[in-house]
Amino acid sequence: MTAVTTVAAWEAALTQMEDELDAHEEQVRLGEVASVPVWEPPAELGPLPAQLGDRVTHLVQRITLLTTFVQYQLAATESDMAHLAQQGQKGSGNKAIAMFLDSSV
Repeated sequence: MTAVTTVAAWEAALTQMEDELDAHEEQVRLGEVASVPVWEPPAELGPLPAQLGDRVTHLVQRITLLTTFVQYQLAATESDMAHLAQQGQKGSGNKAIAMFLDSSV
């Protein structure tokens, strides 16, 4: 495999990963639940060409940010569920919740 072929193969693989990440970010924005398959590199991809290092670094940063956001969302949901369960166990007859709407927003 020549250096040009290796760069082209890596560019195609990175484009595919970026497209998949775009789709996953959109799903998270829309509140959709989706399984993210493990990335399988194409056969005979070869070593990462140095000129693509910045692109890979940016992609890894995006993946890390999305992962962190989802982890925080899961923790917040778990906390909300625990709070609701605790409120349900208190058994007070009054289930009314005060809510306010800020009409200036």
